[in-house]
Amino acid sequence: MISSVVDRESKNKTRDDIQRKTEEFLSRGGEIKQHNRGETGEPADKPRAKSVFVSSQPRQTRTYINDVVSALDNRKKKKAKPVAKKVSKTPKVAKKVIYDDFGEAVREVWTSDKK
Repeated sequence: MISSVVDRESKNKTRDDIQRKTEEFLSRGGEIKQHNRGETGEPADKPRAKSVFVSSQPRQTRTYINDVVSALDNRKKKKAKPVAKKVSKTPKVAKKVIYDDFGEAVREVWTSDKK
C-alpha cells in the first residue's frame, strides 16, 4: 500500500540537526567568520552577476484578459432560451382521497386538473 502522506522532519529536529553539525564542524577545528551587515561575498573588482530572474531579452507585453473574460460572461448570459413545455390537451387525472373531520378516509374521487 502506498502512503500519500509525505514524512517531513519537524522544524525542531531540523534545528537540532543544524546545531549538531555546527558543533561538529567547530570541534574539528572549523572556524565561523562574523560579517557586518551589508557586506557581500562577491569580489569588489569584478562586476556583479545578473540575477537569475533578470533576462537580456526585451520585456514581453502583457496580455490583458479583460476582453476575454467579458466575452465569456456575455456568452453565459446568452444561453439558449429554455424550451417551453408542451401543454397536454388531455387533462391530467389524479385520485384524490376525501377525509372526514376525524382524519379518516371516506371515499376516493378522480379529479382532472386543468392548468
